[in-house]
Amino acid sequence: MRSMTARVLLATVLVAVAATGAAGAAGSGGAAASAAAQADVTIVGRDFSWTPADVTIETGDTVTWTNQQGFHNVVVGDERLNSPGFPEDDQWRVPPQKTFTTAGSYRYLCEVHGQMAGTITVTGGGGEPTPTPTPTPEPEPVPPPGGGSGSDTQAPTLSGVSLRAQGGRLTIGWTVSEPATVIARLTDSGGDVQTFRAASKAGSWTIERRLAPGGYRAEVWAVDAWGNRSATQNVEVGN
Repeated sequence: MRSMTARVLLATVLVAVAATGAAGAAGSGGAAASAAAQADVTIVGRDFSWTPADVTIETGDTVTWTNQQGFHNVVVGDERLNSPGFPEDDQWRVPPQKTFTTAGSYRYLCEVHGQMAGTITVTGGGGEPTPTPTPTPEPEPVPPPGGGSGSDTQAPTLSGVSLRAQGGRLTIGWTVSEPATVIARLTDSGGDVQTFRAASKAGSWTIERRLAPGGYRAEVWAVDAWGNRSATQNVEVGN
């Protein structure tokens, strides 16, 4: 009789333990699923590109943009998240972010550098994302008035432009009156074109870039955050 009672008690205990373990597993699985759904993403701007440029998230997730280098901002579709600025400027002290609540495909870009763009693909809602029409970036910077402080119609002044080529390297020097993107377009004797861009603060600066030996005709100009373009400087260079 004692043996039968012991067996019944042991079976009861094992059933209880199994039920508790199953409940615990279900609870941990739910927590893991919830954590996996939180796919918030940070996109980093540096030079003239975003990393990663294209991301896939779920509805309800948030994308944050940070700037490590350069004079940039973020526009998603027709929504301007911040004004152009360098990493230490007020425009980037609080990184811009956006929470996506509707499935679709969203294009974003830096309006100072139209080629600096990417795509946010938002899934969820029981189906494939629905494409959302977005504006096509201009080949050259053409941003709207920024910062809510009115339109700037004054073009930057670009002076002291110098180009020196030696040993497969090109050194470009300039002085600019305000923060701007300095663009140098070089055309070789065969008609091939290379374009170099540099985000510049006000003052005198130089950059170095690789350059194949040969003779080049160079055009250099500056564009500020409002799309105002300086006069073009024409320079001959060879190495």
